[in-house]
Amino acid sequence: MVNVENQIPLFLSRQEVAKMLGVSLVTLHNLKKSKIVVPTHKIGRKPLYLYSELLKQIELSNYKTAA
Repeated sequence: MVNVENQIPLFLSRQEVAKMLGVSLVTLHNLKKSKIVVPTHKIGRKPLYLYSELLKQIELSNYKTAA
């Protein structure tokens, strides 16, 4: 098993996260506002999601991702 914390952080765009979760960008925005999805990290002006944080959140919430 690979230790995720010792690897280089992988960031995902809003579009990638929405596709992964099987939701629209508007729904992703609403999930973020209601704090159901982990907060974004801004790199420049671009909001990005840290992949490892997103995976932990999905595991904790039992959210079903798009296959």
